[in-house]
Amino acid sequence: MNTYELAGHGCTTGWNARTNDVNGENLYKMRPIEVAAQAANVPEFRAIMLDPAFEPDGARVRYFAEVGRLSSDMDAEARYARLRPELKLYEERFTQVA
Repeated sequence: MNTYELAGHGCTTGWNARTNDVNGENLYKMRPIEVAAQAANVPEFRAIMLDPAFEPDGARVRYFAEVGRLSSDMDAEARYARLRPELKLYEERFTQVA
């Protein structure tokens, strides 16, 4: 069970790859990439996405990024705007063309 989770609007408990499974879920059934997306924490999102062990299957990145963007705090849109290039990279990296 991962301990990495949201700690407030735009905040996480801090990503630590040594103590958390990059593909595991936390108590709220969120994967690390989803936590980072909802918080719009660009450095943590990027670190998780680029981890060689990361598996994108089933990750709800866009959904959680939108949840964070639509939160009631005043900085949500600005955080989301900073995350957008990483979301684009994520989609380019993991979306397969059939």
